[in-house]
Amino acid sequence: MKYRLSFVALLLSCALGKAQQDSIVPFEAAYKRVYNITKVTGAKPVMDGRLDEDFWTKQGEWSDRFVQIIPYERQMPDAPTRVKLFYDNKYIYVGVYCKESHPEKMNRFIGNRDDNSMGDLISVAFDTYHDYRAAPEFNINLGGNKTDLVVTDKLNVNLSWNAVWEGKTHIDMADSSWTAELRIPFSQLRYNQHSDDGIWGLHVRRIRRQNNEVQNWSMIPLKNNGHVFSFGEMHGMDDLPKPRGIEFLPYVMGKYRNEPKVAGSPYQKGHSWGGNVGLDAKFALSDFTLDLTVNPDYGQVELDPSVMNLTAYETFYDEKRPFFLEGKHILDFANGSDMMFYTRRIGAAPSYTPQGIDNINSFADSKDNVPIIGALKLTGTNRRGVTVGVVQSVTARSSANVTRNGIEDVEVVEPLTNYTVARVQKNWKGNSLLGGMVTSVNRALDQPYLEDFMVRNAFTAGIDFTQYFKNRLYYIDVKGMFSSLNGSKEAIAVRQTSPVHYYQRASASGYLGVDPDRRSLNGTGGYVKVGRKGNAKWAFSETFSWSSPGFDLNDMGYMKEADNRTNETEVVYRQTDIWKLFRYNAFTLTQKNQWNYGGTPFSNDVALRWQSMTMSRYEMDMKETFVWNRLDSRLLRGGWDMRLNPYFQTSVKVNTDKAKRMMFMLKYEGNHNLDGYNRFNTLSPSLTFRLGNHVYLSGQVDYAWNTDNMQYVGTLTASASPARTDPS
Repeated sequence: MKYRLSFVALLLSCALGKAQQDSIVPFEAAYKRVYNITKVTGAKPVMDGRLDEDFWTKQGEWSDRFVQIIPYERQMPDAPTRVKLFYDNKYIYVGVYCKESHPEKMNRFIGNRDDNSMGDLISVAFDTYHDYRAAPEFNINLGGNKTDLVVTDKLNVNLSWNAVWEGKTHIDMADSSWTAELRIPFSQLRYNQHSDDGIWGLHVRRIRRQNNEVQNWSMIPLKNNGHVFSFGEMHGMDDLPKPRGIEFLPYVMGKYRNEPKVAGSPYQKGHSWGGNVGLDAKFALSDFTLDLTVNPDYGQVELDPSVMNLTAYETFYDEKRPFFLEGKHILDFANGSDMMFYTRRIGAAPSYTPQGIDNINSFADSKDNVPIIGALKLTGTNRRGVTVGVVQSVTARSSANVTRNGIEDVEVVEPLTNYTVARVQKNWKGNSLLGGMVTSVNRALDQPYLEDFMVRNAFTAGIDFTQYFKNRLYYIDVKGMFSSLNGSKEAIAVRQTSPVHYYQRASASGYLGVDPDRRSLNGTGGYVKVGRKGNAKWAFSETFSWSSPGFDLNDMGYMKEADNRTNETEVVYRQTDIWKLFRYNAFTLTQKNQWNYGGTPFSNDVALRWQSMTMSRYEMDMKETFVWNRLDSRLLRGGWDMRLNPYFQTSVKVNTDKAKRMMFMLKYEGNHNLDGYNRFNTLSPSLTFRLGNHVYLSGQVDYAWNTDNMQYVGTLTASASPARTDPS
């Protein structure tokens, strides 16, 4: 009897395997599909989520045969989906029909705006230039919650982009289905108005939370050669509206500010009133868009979080101002965390603070930000695949009112400044990219105390090149940057001794040193990267990057440290087929070596990372890093290098299915020196409950236990020769 049962089980297993194999869609039939869109005239649909009007039922073509991506790549789903698209002179219309095998399990949860992690979902993305670089994406879930974003070919997501569009859903329990209806204005999209072939990239996706299934209209493989590159195609976009419109948005604003009162201060009285007027405008110029803002006030923008910064480096803040968000990906030029254009430089807090203010006998009024007199931005891509981005901005000469011992004065805290950024990139069918970027900052320094620490001119230039081979399986990626600062001897000396450079380091005396007579500071940075990625289990990359001692991007861009060379090797194994209890596994082995321009190695590390997802949608991300030969040239802030003992870094993140009514997440970060001298630990459990379709409760506890015996406090000058340990 036991043998007979085993034989039956074996037959059943073989039958299931055979059935799954028979249901697999051929790669050629699922990848790079084509949809022929129809231009319509006449009556328009009522946006109610229903697809029962003549507009939807009597014209155009439905496209079905969506395929699974998760859990079983390229298998037919048990709940079919079909999509239909139209366009006219104002809008693109999208209708999606979603059949359900278990309608009682449909997930209708409504979350926050731009949160697409909950509820059954439909998303549509358009590669409007068909250049495989970036695509605006529109998501709507079954509860009607909308999310809009811009996704790049490297799967970087910008959720800060917000468009004006309509979307509705409707549930038909009698038919065991639900439908989605979207109307997207052409005015919210940037596209080539003179396209020769009328082809856009198209991606349509459906997510079913009840079984954690992801369907694609045109398959984007889990192991892909680029996210946007893998889109399907939408043909027929060759008679598009050519707007030459002008949009004006004037505003008048009043402000009331409540602040702590300072006794005796003529400025901090506990409250203040203010006002402002300004104008935003947008001009459609053929293939390009010109945005203009005059005297903007971003008081309505979400405030930055409070940060306790005990390091020598400035805190990096995300951009939230609407003017700088649109077309942000066009102006991106970075080497890791080093970026040529950091938009928060424009309109930042004043650089100078009046000296000797004790709020007892001397007082000063504070300014949060330097006013932006005006800014313009030109972005777009022409029919030859040339993408252009230009930003020009002028910030005002700003002053602070100061009272010292009853005597009032005015001190300039920020000079009149001009900012210029220009970016150009040429794309050859997504296989070759060549581009460049220049930035300049010019300050009208009219006060000696400003000249003592601010450079008068800052210029940077960069060039980037990417080439793919063998259908994007192999690639070479090169980026080079140059920076040049010019100013007074005092200002350049300040830069040489800043945390970015620390030219005064005793350990760097063999190749660096502060030159008090310099009036300029120049440097280079960049990387060369070659590797293999794409639709393969094994991927690898080899990267060499550098940042010379005089390299400095911080007038228009952002960077923390110069004077380093890095070699990094990475090998990745990805298992995207079902394996035992796992839907997905990825193992990454990384080895990195760093040394400075004096030839001294200052860090070696090796890291192993495991990322996985189980059949129950439990996600795990674990990484262990071992660091040795660590020589910290910044810990003593310009003093001797500090030799650190080897240590382990541990990172663990585990969470249950995010689509369930209850989701648990546990995060752990740890850093342990082998000698036990320093230990850093943070444990963060969190729990989320969904109460119905409209309310959820979440809570998180952060518990940290740290031992830090090496916090920098200050630098003392001793009368005798200081004792030290030679780091060599």
